[in-house]
Amino acid sequence: MSKTLSSVLTLALASLLMLFIFYLPPIKTADLNSRDLLFEVRGPLDVSESEIVIVEISSRADDEIPYKYPWPTYVYAKLIENLNRAGAKVIAFDVLFDQPDLYDLNNDTLFAKAVEEAGNVVFSGRVRQEPERRFLGGVVAQQRTPSFPRQMFLDATPWGIGFVDMRPDMDGFIRSYPFQFNYLNETYFSFAFQILPLIFGEDVTLQNSVDHYLAANQAIPKTEQNRMLINYHGGYRSFEYVSFESVIDDADFQTTTEMQAFEINEFDDPDYGLLYKDILRDKIVLVGTTMPELQDFHSVPYPDRSGEYSMAGVEIHAHALQTILGGNFLREVGGFYSLLLTMILLVVSYLLTSRFVGWSGLFMALLIGAAWVVVAAMYFIYGSLFIPIVPVLLAVVVGYTGSVTHNVIYEEREKKKIKSMFSSYVSPELVDKMISDEIEYTLGGREDELTVMFSDIENFTTMSESLEPTELVSMINGYLNTFTEVINEEKGTLDKYIGDAVMAFYGAPVPIENQAACACRTVLKVEQKWDVKNGDGDRVLFKTRFGINTGMMLVGNMGSERRFNYTVMGDNVNLAARCESACKIFGVYAIVSESTKQQAETTGEFVFRQLGKVRVKGRYKSADLYQLVGFSNQLDQSSLSLLRQFETGLHFYFERRFEEALAIFQKLNSKESENFHVSEFLNPSLFYAELCRDLIENPPENDWTGIIER
Repeated sequence: MSKTLSSVLTLALASLLMLFIFYLPPIKTADLNSRDLLFEVRGPLDVSESEIVIVEISSRADDEIPYKYPWPTYVYAKLIENLNRAGAKVIAFDVLFDQPDLYDLNNDTLFAKAVEEAGNVVFSGRVRQEPERRFLGGVVAQQRTPSFPRQMFLDATPWGIGFVDMRPDMDGFIRSYPFQFNYLNETYFSFAFQILPLIFGEDVTLQNSVDHYLAANQAIPKTEQNRMLINYHGGYRSFEYVSFESVIDDADFQTTTEMQAFEINEFDDPDYGLLYKDILRDKIVLVGTTMPELQDFHSVPYPDRSGEYSMAGVEIHAHALQTILGGNFLREVGGFYSLLLTMILLVVSYLLTSRFVGWSGLFMALLIGAAWVVVAAMYFIYGSLFIPIVPVLLAVVVGYTGSVTHNVIYEEREKKKIKSMFSSYVSPELVDKMISDEIEYTLGGREDELTVMFSDIENFTTMSESLEPTELVSMINGYLNTFTEVINEEKGTLDKYIGDAVMAFYGAPVPIENQAACACRTVLKVEQKWDVKNGDGDRVLFKTRFGINTGMMLVGNMGSERRFNYTVMGDNVNLAARCESACKIFGVYAIVSESTKQQAETTGEFVFRQLGKVRVKGRYKSADLYQLVGFSNQLDQSSLSLLRQFETGLHFYFERRFEEALAIFQKLNSKESENFHVSEFLNPSLFYAELCRDLIENPPENDWTGIIER
């Protein structure tokens, strides 16, 4: 098969894959979420000159009105009276008055009379969709339950009711607004549209057509779901808010505060009352609840000042109404054209990225994606048009992936390069798995949490002087061969040999489970194989010091363009090397850092001994160091008891109880070599015993912390 034909087939398969992805619900949801980000990129729109004011039924109002919600309807009569005194143009209730007054039915009469006298009141209603009911024979019954204002209220106003039902998108966010509803062969307009006749006159046009919706001499763009996109002007409380009790608090109404303390009339006080301000004059007043317990908050695409994507239902209606009044309508590209754009960008991405290899292709894909995001933002900000973002970005990814896949088919030599590069570092079995893509790996420099190990043979220089070069080479080769085999067994990566020293790290290029435990296991396994025979049959014991640390470090190919090494660098690498050299301080042969100990001990395999706080050379901060004592299943109870006694002595040491600590360390000194792998001339108990003697003779300053400076 020719490369051109293979390329065409790969592109066709990528297109079929994208066609499947395009219609997945999570992709549609993600694209809606990308639109939400555009609102934040654009920022809020100015509504300081808006005609809309919201009177909120708030928790504060519930505290100030001497009744618990639902309040008697006479307070709404007082609200209507005072709003009209203040010059309100329209009063629209996002409140369902579908139940009789709980306090006195005469209150409903007063409310209806106030509505009739005002002549500018719009009510709201809704129809609740009940769950489907299935009967025998497969009959499915759908029940819709209306919640309309009482008839006496409807008879009091000529402006009818506006539906407050809003249809959230599949992720629960409200981004669009219905124009109208049909119920029992009657057409009901949505809340914001029902208000328009009061604003523009009863002859205002409200008509549904094929391509748009006519309202107040404006052609409103329609979505494919026959809705209007809400142009959110900001987050929650973007509009002017007035609390309910502030409007009804006049000379004739007493709030809870006035009953308990002093007279404050927030509405008609001549100095600061709402009646004498222009807050309500010629305004469209929407009355709705903001009490959390009434559960009228909904998810919206614009965050409030606290970062919450939530808004009271009454303000969602306000944003919809402001969208209509301001004429700043949003549009969206339809489904067919979105798919067409997606496929075009897939082809463009495939063709452009197929001309590049490696990072160049990735950079080109990122460039195409970034350019499309900028274009989408510009279309929205300056053209009020939503174009698809997530499907197109996925198309770029699929196109890039297809081109990379196609190139890999013809570039098998890359696998050989990987095998050649890593076969010197890790086991052949691990390299084979990397090449066969059974596990993930990463080339190049990156920062990651890894575990690094350093080793060094004790007194190697002195030992090498007493041996013939051929004998020395034979023993070292055998030693390093054994060491390397154990590193490979524990999925470690051999970094380098530095004479008799070994450096290895765990967790790269392949992530492994509990890398710290693998490093500790390596040390203890190698310790068990350290008896090496020389040419005469005499046994030569190699005692090796180890240092292990776990932390963030840079890993990758380091060096020049012509010669490089896959290695690790960073402060945590240096700390591992200092742990190895710290073995000389305490007379032990394996020291780990606190981070290594915490990760490794989760397996329950190992026993550690705290050695204290040490400020090693080249580091300002001290480090808690621990001796890797051995496998937990190989230590008897007497050894564990000695470790607990040592910890008690160390506790006394840090508490400045040096005499008590000295007594413990002196007792443990004679038992160290027979129970633990320590030096012939020094051990942790002896080290601290000498340190305690010195501190008893020369008491430390008040700021003494017990940190060992080496």
